[in-house]
Amino acid sequence: EDTIRKKFYQIDLRLSSFSYLLLFKSHLISYMKFLVPITTAFIAAGSLVNVSEAYAPVVICPGFGNDSIDYDTPLGQPSEVGLKSVLARRGFEPDNIYTVPLKRSDWVRVAGGLLDIPAFYTNNAKPTGRGYGWYIDRLKQSVDQAYEESGGEKVILMAHSAGGWLARAAMSDGVWSTDADGETVRTSDKIQCLVTLGAIHKVPEDESTCVTRGCLKYTDNEFPGAFLSEEGVKYVTVGGAAVVGDKRKDDEFLIESSESLKDADDLYAKRGEGSAARVAFTSYEAVAGKGDIIGDGVVPFEWTQLEGARNVELPGVVHSINEAGTTIATDRWYGSENVIDRWLPIVLEETGLSKGKGSSQQNGASNLSPFAGLQEWASNLMAKPEDESVASSRRGAIKDIVAVMALTVGSMVPLTDSVRVANAMYENAPVGVSEITKLPSGVSYQDLRQGDGDVVSEGKRVNIQWSLKRSNGYIIDSSASNDGVPFIFVVGNTNKDAGNRAIKGLDEGIRGMNVGGIRRIVMPPSQTFTEGLGEGSPGPIPPGFGPKQRIERVMKLRADVPDESFLLDVKPTRVQ
Repeated sequence: EDTIRKKFYQIDLRLSSFSYLLLFKSHLISYMKFLVPITTAFIAAGSLVNVSEAYAPVVICPGFGNDSIDYDTPLGQPSEVGLKSVLARRGFEPDNIYTVPLKRSDWVRVAGGLLDIPAFYTNNAKPTGRGYGWYIDRLKQSVDQAYEESGGEKVILMAHSAGGWLARAAMSDGVWSTDADGETVRTSDKIQCLVTLGAIHKVPEDESTCVTRGCLKYTDNEFPGAFLSEEGVKYVTVGGAAVVGDKRKDDEFLIESSESLKDADDLYAKRGEGSAARVAFTSYEAVAGKGDIIGDGVVPFEWTQLEGARNVELPGVVHSINEAGTTIATDRWYGSENVIDRWLPIVLEETGLSKGKGSSQQNGASNLSPFAGLQEWASNLMAKPEDESVASSRRGAIKDIVAVMALTVGSMVPLTDSVRVANAMYENAPVGVSEITKLPSGVSYQDLRQGDGDVVSEGKRVNIQWSLKRSNGYIIDSSASNDGVPFIFVVGNTNKDAGNRAIKGLDEGIRGMNVGGIRRIVMPPSQTFTEGLGEGSPGPIPPGFGPKQRIERVMKLRADVPDESFLLDVKPTRVQ
């Protein structure tokens, strides 16, 4: 018992979030045989882990090319590894966890879209057509089955990869079916939440290259964003940020390494593909039209987001049960034991199922404040177990170990999209290092990392790297997405004819920063894009039509909504 306690308490809490996780993982593996029966016992007893009577029926929607078995016994591994078992260990009734029934060979039916003439050839195919209609039919049958066999409980859809946009297509305009009496059954009568895991929610920048031949475009145009949220359906999108695509044959842009990834790189090298970063580049380019961006190794992170949804970013998490393009199993995909507690508590919070269910509230993450994730992460990381003495009994040791496990999971979950480790802008900046400062204008800010260079002040010419988001976490655009070109302005400049102006919230919120620091500035719409959106000043104004349209939508439709705001993360790189 003493040895176990010493091992766990030797974790250096000053390490970054990833180093901390990796170190804990190495200790956990050493004691796995001891911990597994312990955690199982605590699950049965209803302790700190997510334990309860069944939450709700779940329907797992497989991704493109996947077989139902991939979520039960992935790659021939024991069933304990599969997503279904992982969910069951967290309080979901095993008999109420369904998977849309698919065989890998079923996906050849997508070729049936060739017969949708002329829609397929003009990029105007519909998801209910010959290419994907069969999948949507099976998905709806699975939902109906889960609903009926659970006694009328609304279903949670957990949709992986292509299953995400196909689930949106199945949910359609809100009409699910017509009953025997001719009455309309609403989608919201059957489904309470859609969770997408590494799903593609946007077409490529060049729509003509979309492999769905119009099906995804149709879905996004006809049922945009969190389309049924006003009917009470919750939306949570989960995206990984593990690999930056790079077409060179090296792996310098890999965000996190693992044994399985090293094995994958060896295999890539043998096949002449170079590295995970190179494979990711090819995949991202096919999905988005550009390859040098961050994602889960298959889908770019930005493409996994859905406007109006609760968007979750998971650094270090990859797309599927295997390293991309190989048969090498990984323990860091969305549905693995090591990852699920970083997003499942958010789903339970969104659906209201975490309340009164006996689950540990420290596993949740709240979006009540734009800074809440940073503060909670920091407080969890620095927390200590209440009892510092060495337990005198096996029961005491068990309780302490479970407390450490809960601490670790709690510290991982609130890693919000401010922790964009793929971008050098966020390197070594996992938590807030200052109090939140609120200004009379309604602008507030918090330093994520202190700089040590020149000070930003009135009259200085400043270069910044930036990332602009909505208050719900939806990323609008960033300098990283535009070749890293900095936004340059003069602090305090109000001369419209002189150019080099910043929006009010940025001009006010950046003052006092040092070069090299990172600050999150939270701005009400009145302090942002009230003028010049079409002219490109004051900025930073995204160059693309899509991001500008998102900003315009907020300014026209949501400017007066309480708590609506823009989040701007800035890093000064030069002051003159």
